[in-house]
Amino acid sequence: MKLVNQHLIKDSNMKLLYNAIYNNSGISRAQLAKLSNLSKTTVSTLIDELINRGFVYDSGVTDSNNVGRKPNSLHVKPSSYYVVVFSWIENFVNLYLMDITGATTFELHLKLEGDDTYVSLSRKCMDENILTQVNREQILGVCVVVSAMIDAVNEEIYSTTLSLPKSEGMNLIASLKSTFREFPVAILEDTACSAYAEKVYARVTEPDFAFINFSRGIGATLFIRNKMVGKANGASTQFGHYTADPDGVLCACGNRGCLEAMMGESALAKMVKSEGGSPALDRLPAITFATLGNAALYGDAVSKKVIKEIAHVLSYGLANLISIVNPHLIILGGKSILLGDLFLEEINKNLKSTGFRRMVDNVEVQYSKLDSNAFLNGAMKYFFDVHYAFTKDLSNSFFIG
Repeated sequence: MKLVNQHLIKDSNMKLLYNAIYNNSGISRAQLAKLSNLSKTTVSTLIDELINRGFVYDSGVTDSNNVGRKPNSLHVKPSSYYVVVFSWIENFVNLYLMDITGATTFELHLKLEGDDTYVSLSRKCMDENILTQVNREQILGVCVVVSAMIDAVNEEIYSTTLSLPKSEGMNLIASLKSTFREFPVAILEDTACSAYAEKVYARVTEPDFAFINFSRGIGATLFIRNKMVGKANGASTQFGHYTADPDGVLCACGNRGCLEAMMGESALAKMVKSEGGSPALDRLPAITFATLGNAALYGDAVSKKVIKEIAHVLSYGLANLISIVNPHLIILGGKSILLGDLFLEEINKNLKSTGFRRMVDNVEVQYSKLDSNAFLNGAMKYFFDVHYAFTKDLSNSFFIG
């Protein structure tokens, strides 16, 4: 037991130092000791190990203005270790090789054909496109990101946005475990990964915030006191299936009036048609958040009206969310930013007359500062921070969320 505790303490300290270097590239050992409250001897020993194992490197003397001996600067080492991220979406396997520095060094997009399954095609991509480029020892783990809720107890994926072939169904997780048994594998939900990226890369300092993701559905991830509520499996909340109108349109989940059904991209064409149609949109093959926002930007009255209606519906959901968990910041991510300034303005205006005033008045609503691929960095960093261990062999480990 004592040995186990020592390993846990060492791993915790190594992660503390590694993340300090990750977030403060060029930091010195003396600065690390001060920042971490670890002794200089402990810092020096652990940094030497991180350097020897290829996680960080010392670039030499800095240009410090301090009098006396100049400190050396430390950085995360590129091209040394990777996390493989698979994104499964709409019969496609999207593959990304993520350097631990955060760079995407390779990507590939393949459609399921014939007898392919998400798992079999992912394994083929790994063998033919990843293991031919980097050594097995350089891969810290494999992340599979899905737009779905993942039931950790029953080891089952259930979703209204991810179509699974009949051959996979409830056996998907078991198949994933056996197919990638030589790697540590984590299956994660996309909104949670995007939210974690927001926390890390957009440097969100507010301890209590909600991230709302406009993607294939409408998802949400909550942070309370700097901790993600639940794990990154999408099971802690299903904001998109909050009922805004009990007599509303039928949702794919079986209920009526869900936010996802009332204001998701699949509902836009019907909303535009109910307003009499729009010359700017009627001839398009599909109406999306992007085309709606663009038409509104250039003055289309119907598009503006639909955007205002979407904002009105979302405001009810946000007001109830605020009353339950009282976040001080709400970040709208994914495709929401494509709806433009009007959408954000309308949400803030609607919130002034919706919900419990004492809470709602203290909430800031803003757009994400990251791009639509931020979930990749979020998945890589979440896996490293939450599941990876410096002091343990994780081969054949499997993590849900």
